[in-house]
Order: sequence, then C-alpha cells, then structure tokens
Amino acid sequence: MSEDYVLTSVIDKGSKHAGPKAKEDIEYFLAKDGYHDLTLALPKGHIDKLLFTWTKLNALFKNKKIKKVVFQYPIYSVYLTKKIIAAIRKNTQAKVVIMIHDIESIRVYNGQEKFFKDEISIFNSVDGLIVHNAGMETWLKNHGVHTKMIQLGIFDYHNPVKLIEQQTFTKSICYAGNLAKAEFLEKLNLRNSSLDVFGPNQAEEYPENINYHGSFPADELPSQLNQNFGLIWDGDSLDSCVGLSGDYMRINAPHKTSLYLSCGIPVIVWEKAAVANFVQTNQVGIAVKNLHELDDIMKNMTAEEYNVMVQNAVQIAKKIRMGYFIHQATAKF
Repeated sequence: MSEDYVLTSVIDKGSKHAGPKAKEDIEYFLAKDGYHDLTLALPKGHIDKLLFTWTKLNALFKNKKIKKVVFQYPIYSVYLTKKIIAAIRKNTQAKVVIMIHDIESIRVYNGQEKFFKDEISIFNSVDGLIVHNAGMETWLKNHGVHTKMIQLGIFDYHNPVKLIEQQTFTKSICYAGNLAKAEFLEKLNLRNSSLDVFGPNQAEEYPENINYHGSFPADELPSQLNQNFGLIWDGDSLDSCVGLSGDYMRINAPHKTSLYLSCGIPVIVWEKAAVANFVQTNQVGIAVKNLHELDDIMKNMTAEEYNVMVQNAVQIAKKIRMGYFIHQATAKF
C-alpha cells in the first residue's frame, strides 16, 4: 500500500526564534492525516553535499511505496532541493507537492537572476504547489510558474494553551517577532493604547507606552499573550511597510498572524499586505493605512465592535489549532 510523506529539513531546531515552528506544526498536523515524517539532516559543506547525493539520497526513497510527498520548501540549498526531487522521481511514482514557506528569490536573493531562475524551475518541476494566498499565486504565475497551485489561506498553529474566548477591551496591543526588523517601534508614540513587545534584538530604548517583555521560545510565547490586538508590521517606517519586507508582505502570510489568531487575538495589519484580505473577509481584525492612525482607531473603537472581532478570531483559532488549513490544501492533490 502506498503511503504519504512530509519531507522537512529544519535548521536550528529548538531555538527561541519561530523559524522552525511553521514546519514543525505542518509535520504535527499531517501526522494526524497518516503522513510519515521524513526529516533530513542535510550537510552544509560542498563536498559533504556531493557525498550525500551520491551515497545516501537514493536509498531514502528506494523500494518505498510512496503516493505523495509534501516537500517543505525552502531547505536552504538549491542543489539539494533539485537532487531530492530527482531522487523521488527516479525511485518512486510519488506525486511531489511543495509547501512554500518562503520565496527566497524575493526574501533573500532579490535581484539575483540565477537564483530566481533556479527557484522558478524548481516550482515548475513538481506536481503541485501550496501557496499562501491569491497574491502569491498571482506573483508566481506572472513570473512563469505553471504548476497547479492551491491556496493555504493562513498557516495553522499548534497551540495547546487554553483558548480564552472573551476579552475585556483595554486598547492593548502586542507585537512579537525579531525586533531587528521592527525599527518602527522606536518611532511609535501611543497615547490611547499600550504596546507589549516580545522577541530578540530589542532596541536600547522604546517610547512611552511601549513595554518590552523579553524573548520566549515559540511554544511558550502564546501563554504570554493576552492583549486585545496583535500587530503585524515590518520595517522602519510608520507610514507603510517599505523596502523588501514591505514588498514581501504583499504576497506573504506572516506566521505571527497565526500566532495571534491561534490565541483568539484579533490582528492589526497593513492594508496592502496580502493577509489583509483574510483578516477583512473573516472580520478578525483591522487593516490600517499607516500606524499614525492607530491611536485614533483605538480611541474610537467600541467594546461591541471589538467583541465581534474576538468571537470571529476564536472561531478561526479553533480551525488553526486543528490544522484545518493544511488539511484542506493537501487533500486537493
């Protein structure tokens, strides 16, 4: 009988930053669907990569009856990515589906033509892609990808912390993430609300009403979050999300969106971010033009308006916590 596998290579497993969390959660939820976990400890050196592909790679798939492989991309080596897909093709009849976590030619290698062409060829070499949203699907199609795509919608999030289904409206906001990419916090002056900040690389000083609470491992962070809203923003500007991070937000589904919503916390997001469509459609938060208007929004919001968002966020939290979005995406291949 043929079986399904989820293939992952996680760097820095067990670290405090949230990097491995999204991949680990997909492994966790797909295991409930009967998927087998195939985690590869991939070599980093050039010679070691060659030896791995010559001596070990084919053996991983030889004589296995595999129906489908969900390949968690990227694995931080174009060479190994291509070799792994080739080994699956050579040794099995499996359908290969890439779960895109990040498009590296935008996020890291912007402007590097060779990497861009390699990445597009990888996406065109498989049977299907799970993409974040309509923005990512459109971008890929416009750049030459013709593989079948299914939209995830939002990342699921394994969160065993008790879900709080009611919140008192206190105009409180939280922000969690790598604070080296959140220079905007040093410029944000709030009068009608407070902002609690979590994550590594904090600034030496933050304005009044912004309180730093330390850095926590991804599995402990949800227990620290009980604020009214979770903020999704990147960069050094209060006017918009600018630069590479801003461009990326137009097609990306930031994992912190799922962190907040899994806690039943509505979100605040830039109106031009791709995830704003999900937020507005499901009425689980607000999309803002800039952060200058944040104070007035908090000041004018009523408890009744806020409670509607909380109840909607709680319903999405229940789906996120059960792996609803990855289940429905993988079932379509």
